[in-house]
Amino acid sequence: MSVTLKDIAEALGISVTTVSRALNGQGRISSATRERVLQKALEMGYDVKPGLGRRDDTRHICIVFNARLQSLSGDPFYSTVMVGVENECQKYGYKVFLQTIGKPDDRTVRELHQAVRVDGLIFVGADVYPSIVRQAKQYGIPAVLIDNWMPEMAVDAVVTDNRGGVMRLVNYLVSQGHKRIGFIGGPLSHRSLQERYDGYRAALRENGITCQHEWGWIHSQPGPQVDQGREGMEALLARGLPVTAVITDNDSTAFGVLQACAQAGVKVPDDLSLVGFDNVELSEFVNPPLTTVHIPKQRMGAIAARRLHELMEGQDADVAMRIILGTELIIRQSVTPPQQQ
Repeated sequence: MSVTLKDIAEALGISVTTVSRALNGQGRISSATRERVLQKALEMGYDVKPGLGRRDDTRHICIVFNARLQSLSGDPFYSTVMVGVENECQKYGYKVFLQTIGKPDDRTVRELHQAVRVDGLIFVGADVYPSIVRQAKQYGIPAVLIDNWMPEMAVDAVVTDNRGGVMRLVNYLVSQGHKRIGFIGGPLSHRSLQERYDGYRAALRENGITCQHEWGWIHSQPGPQVDQGREGMEALLARGLPVTAVITDNDSTAFGVLQACAQAGVKVPDDLSLVGFDNVELSEFVNPPLTTVHIPKQRMGAIAARRLHELMEGQDADVAMRIILGTELIIRQSVTPPQQQ
């Protein structure tokens, strides 16, 4: 037996008229009520047609990220990326909203497609579930990945030259006289972090340096990056600090390394040189200011939004693009030639 408007109204304790208005995007009702009705209709199996509940022709862009991040606005990297996304979307008159995804079988994309008729999706971060991206493709929703790419899927992505950026860091440290160079980062299940680790090992080989296992600390699971940096540095200190320099795969991890060094009485850069990756705003103001690799974060977001606009307009939509942005070495005061090798 099919679900009726009356069934939905009775389940919510509201009138059939209110349900009808909510599902047809008509009448003066609150957005909260409209969302309640749409959600209940989906739960009860009502045949919600794409676009129901939309009151205008404005295009809606949803930025999707893993719930583990908790907040994009509070993340030192992605908050800047989002500025680029929003500024670019404003040029096209798009409305932008955020949505977290908490599990691989999350039905949010389906609900967005049916109830909101979302026009485009931007997936942010390395730990977006492939199954969620696959849902978007099944529904034919234009989508772009940021800071992630999925070679097993024909989906557009905007990423960074992670490998080249870390190789530039290694070459700089070698030019300063370092031969025992450590690495703290992970997890390597994140493709961007794997690329950075690969770049580290490749640059050591090119410089004739044999990488030693005790020089590094790789986390197997994601977690607060500052905590991971502190934990990794404590592990190296427990090994007798076998390196004269440490590369971290992002600046937040480097901040944790600085904390561990301060607690252990290790001076940066006198006792240990340290470099990061991302060039987040705080990296310039820590003590000492951090040598790092700059990623054009705001431009990254803008390019992703521009590419999504092209897909929505059918421009070059038949070929998935992976746009790789170059990086820049930013030299500050956290590196000095080693006192001994």
